Amino acid sequence: MRQNLARRAALVDAAIEVLARDGARGLTFRAVDIEAGVPQGTASNYFGNRDDLLNQAGARVYERLRPDEAATEELMRGRVSREHLAELVGEAVERVTAFRTGYLALLELRLEATRRPAPVS
Repeated sequence: MRQNLARRAALVDAAIEVLARDGARGLTFRAVDIEAGVPQGTASNYFGNRDDLLNQAGARVYERLRPDEAATEELMRGRVSREHLAELVGEAVERVTAFRTGYLALLELRLEATRRPAPVS
């Protein structure tokens, strides 16, 4: 597998865009290659299989939606009150709004997990 981290990140971001636009059924290596603007076959060089691509896309969505540590600490130091809860919810809504395609991709990933649950060992 290839190790160019910048290209891998671009492919994962392209996978998120494909998930948001076409759903999980539309996520193919070819669709990711086209979205990323790379030669055909590039995604298959970076990901062992489709499940690997789905897992990395999910991890990237959570990485981008997670608040930074400083913001989390600041929010957690506040008193528990309606105002504090409203601030927490408002901050979460801002993150989701700023990364709309990521949130749509996350919903698609959850639906795909329901359709194809992982076997229990």
